[in-house]
Amino acid sequence: MISETPKILRTRNELHLWRNQQRGSVGFVPTMGALHNGHISLIHEAKAKCDVVLASIFVNPTQFNDKKDLEKYPRTEAQDIALLSNSACDAIFIPSVEEIYQNNIASLDFNFGSLTQLWEGKFRPGHFNGVITVVSKLFELTQPKVAFFGKKDYQQFLVISHWTKINQLPIEIVGCETIRTHEGLAMSSRNSRLSEVEKTAALAISKSLYFLRERKGIESLQETLDFVKNQFIEPAGVQLEYLCCAHNQSLEPYEEWPTEACVLLVAGWIGGVRLIDELEVN
Repeated sequence: MISETPKILRTRNELHLWRNQQRGSVGFVPTMGALHNGHISLIHEAKAKCDVVLASIFVNPTQFNDKKDLEKYPRTEAQDIALLSNSACDAIFIPSVEEIYQNNIASLDFNFGSLTQLWEGKFRPGHFNGVITVVSKLFELTQPKVAFFGKKDYQQFLVISHWTKINQLPIEIVGCETIRTHEGLAMSSRNSRLSEVEKTAALAISKSLYFLRERKGIESLQETLDFVKNQFIEPAGVQLEYLCCAHNQSLEPYEEWPTEACVLLVAGWIGGVRLIDELEVN
């Protein structure tokens, strides 16, 4: 039974003092808040693998290419703390923007070729520069042995893994499976902005991915993509940005169904909410 409330840390100094007191391995779960069961699954993965679990709640301004999207991003700190208090989390780092960026709110510049230029990199210019900038700062402050990321943001997971390897950081990056509602919708902080009607419409996204996986190799890839766009995506009113079958490491798109493992990626808008999803295919 969970009996202790997680330690709340808001400053670099508080985090530094807490971190120096830890003698076992630290598992780190960075989040932007508006937590749900997908985040809690990361906490459980971290507890199974590490002695101590540290989560962070920080809405990172530098990874938003749209200021309106940043303003609309849900902030539910009290509920987040309550949810983490009922999990296996030992401490929560909740810094201010000033605490992280030290009066210099700017991104570093990274270029990992197609890994950062395709898909999210194309539709959200500068996004991955902001992601790696904040991850580098958080890793430096938290000094974890292992960090846990959800694979719903599959491209983000790959970019962070690649960046960690090329910089030879002594941190293991663990990708955790996407957690879904009973209906199949990938859990996301942005789902809280959807009406019930829009949540039903958003199921077209996951239905498309599952249909593609089931039909792999039966019809041509393009025929199958066209079918799900016509039968699932358009009738639901999803404004599609991309839907593809890509290499599971480089994310280069396939023109035909591959014989090796691959990943299906999708991004689209429901109302004013942008959703992404993924599905790995063997």
